[in-house]
Amino acid sequence: MQLLQRKTSVWQLVIVIIAFQPGAAAAAEDATTVYVTDELRLGLYPGEMTTGSPSKTLLSGAKLEVLERSMMSLQVRTEQGDIGWVKSGYTVSAEPARRRIITLAADNARMETALSAADNAREAATGRIEELEVQLATANNGIRDLPELEQANAALRAQLAAQPTANAAGYLWLDRRVRSQFGGVRVY
Repeated sequence: MQLLQRKTSVWQLVIVIIAFQPGAAAAAEDATTVYVTDELRLGLYPGEMTTGSPSKTLLSGAKLEVLERSMMSLQVRTEQGDIGWVKSGYTVSAEPARRRIITLAADNARMETALSAADNAREAATGRIEELEVQLATANNGIRDLPELEQANAALRAQLAAQPTANAAGYLWLDRRVRSQFGGVRVY
């Protein structure tokens, strides 16, 4: 039992010493994040055995046209027209992630442009809707005022209808007065 306690206390002492070393805190502060690369460099060889030094180095995602197949290698043509042999174990028929990312980034940029245009169209439509709502409110106010306007119009029509009678009576009175002053002669 005492032996186990001594071993535990020795380990605790070692941990404390390591933790308080001058470089330990700085190393913890300077820690950075790193990633494993997904970039593969594949040699393009002049011969089927794919030995010796490659004539060219191909990067991940390079598109190759297969011209001939052998047990362990493929004769291929690059997009630049170079012909050579590569190890078949490093090739896949599906488009690699790097090329898909480039395609998706281009699609994303197109969609962002379309979204921006749609937002601009929506803002313009919203502005037009607000203008139409103001016009509608004005028209509704006019409709609400319509009964009052109809009543005022009816009153004015009644006054106008009574006006010819009053005008005729006034004309006759004026005519009689003018004749009486000028000895029965109309001077107008």
